[in-house]
Amino acid sequence: MQDRRLAALTGTVVCLSAASAVPLASRNAAAVKRRLGSLVQTGSQRRPGDFGSRERRVTDVLLVLNAVVYIAQLASKQRLTAWGIKHNGMIRAGQWWRLLTPALLHGSTVHLLMNNYSLNSIGPLTERLSGHARFAAVYAASAITAVVGSVIMNPQMAVGASGAIFGVGGAMAVFFYRHRGYFGESSDAILRQLGQALAINTVIGLTTPQVDQWAHFSGLLGGAAVAWALGPRYVQVEQVKGNLLTLDRPPVPLLAWPSARDGRR
Repeated sequence: MQDRRLAALTGTVVCLSAASAVPLASRNAAAVKRRLGSLVQTGSQRRPGDFGSRERRVTDVLLVLNAVVYIAQLASKQRLTAWGIKHNGMIRAGQWWRLLTPALLHGSTVHLLMNNYSLNSIGPLTERLSGHARFAAVYAASAITAVVGSVIMNPQMAVGASGAIFGVGGAMAVFFYRHRGYFGESSDAILRQLGQALAINTVIGLTTPQVDQWAHFSGLLGGAAVAWALGPRYVQVEQVKGNLLTLDRPPVPLLAWPSARDGRR
């Protein structure tokens, strides 16, 4: 099978391929892979990673929304920015919408393009693995926790989606750490790449005063925590007659996938 490319937050590319996923120790590997869906489509079909694919619907909505809101910022002569920017005093005064709106605003065209590039690199696979609703929950929670952490630790005003995008990276890390028994060396490679991306972005943040490092770390932790709670988390239940049932059983099963039956042992 062809390689499925995953760009980490820095644009670093790693490969997730069936060939490198090793003979999996768990007997329900085939069922888990069916639940995730085929990683590659052939012919004239739109591939899962392509813009407009239904499997990355939330990612595409966010990309377009970021661009539309930025145009609105310019058209409003930054009045929209003033209404939604992270401002500690106004948040503490009760303007709670500012816990979310900074993730929709950007300070420049370059800022927008960098964040949309990162989201487009890491969002589609995370959305495909998690499902639309869980991906949306991770993104929203990461955006909010990024602002909360920034309010606590950073007195400066701030805008940008990077805290939410760090949360998406945290969710991906949770998935591959939790299922490293299924994906073997591919999980290890992706976790290393995500760790390297975090280290690089930390260095950039420490050397660039404009970067809100606290928002990044808070968004990362928020996304990881939500992904750990909501899943997916695949477990195996043995049924009668040697059949195995693959279940998505996260600690908080509100958005869990339906079960998928594996074949006979």
